[in-house]
Amino acid sequence: MQKICFSMRFRVCLIWVALLLSSAAVAQRKRAFLVGISHYDTALTGYQWNNINGVEDVNLLNPVLQKQGFSITTLSDGQATFDNIVRQITQLTNKTKKGDVVYLHFSTHGQPVEDLNGDEEDGWDESIVPIDAYKIYKKGIYEGQKHLTDDLLNKYVKKLREKIGPTGFLYVVIDACHAGTSSRANDETIRGTHVGFTYNNKVFKPSASKKSHYRIEYSPRLSHVLFIEACRPDQVNTEIKIGNKRFGPLSYNIAHTLSGFTLSTNADEFVKKLKHSLIKTSKWPNNQNLVTETSY
Repeated sequence: MQKICFSMRFRVCLIWVALLLSSAAVAQRKRAFLVGISHYDTALTGYQWNNINGVEDVNLLNPVLQKQGFSITTLSDGQATFDNIVRQITQLTNKTKKGDVVYLHFSTHGQPVEDLNGDEEDGWDESIVPIDAYKIYKKGIYEGQKHLTDDLLNKYVKKLREKIGPTGFLYVVIDACHAGTSSRANDETIRGTHVGFTYNNKVFKPSASKKSHYRIEYSPRLSHVLFIEACRPDQVNTEIKIGNKRFGPLSYNIAHTLSGFTLSTNADEFVKKLKHSLIKTSKWPNNQNLVTETSY
């Protein structure tokens, strides 16, 4: 009788363990928000930006992430206004639960913005350029309110990390650049501009820093986060051509990596696989360095 009781208790314990594991698996959801802009050439900004191929990045990544179980929201071209981007990040944050894995992706132009609060050593914030952001300051018409600066993005990222908590993970991918040439030269499409957005006629000079890795804030109440960026602030981000299409080099290599790797909280392994992809595919521009920022 004693053996039978022990056996029954053991089975009950196994069932409880299985239920707990199953519950944890269900609790950890995967969520993604992808922004891609190709056609900046609209009346919204007075035809100030050249066209790129950010929508191709979204179209490439969407099915790859979907296959891995991500619930995905996308904004492309005319949808990708500043207000819509902020609204979707806020809605994503509200939906996110403890332990989730969240992936944010931006394939847009990037632009340096004159730093007004003194938190940047080189005097320039970095920014993502929504479709309704002007390139040049115009007093009373456009004063930078549609630029998604790193200061502002980090406020939203911190709220998201609080919702995710220490058992989940946040990925932020930026396939833009902050010091490009905003032109097509030698059949190359460049994302970004050497023209800094300035309030005081300040001339942009790229940072001389050659660092490709940075450490960022962490606390026990926040999720860990990995930022991956396509190039250093002093470099251009050059699109690559695959067949008759062009992609951001970071987006293409992430899609290639995720075709054989499941994205979860194992960020270190993901970075290793991604760097291996840059070598294996040979689809990475010369003189362009991958940049990572981590909280771990």
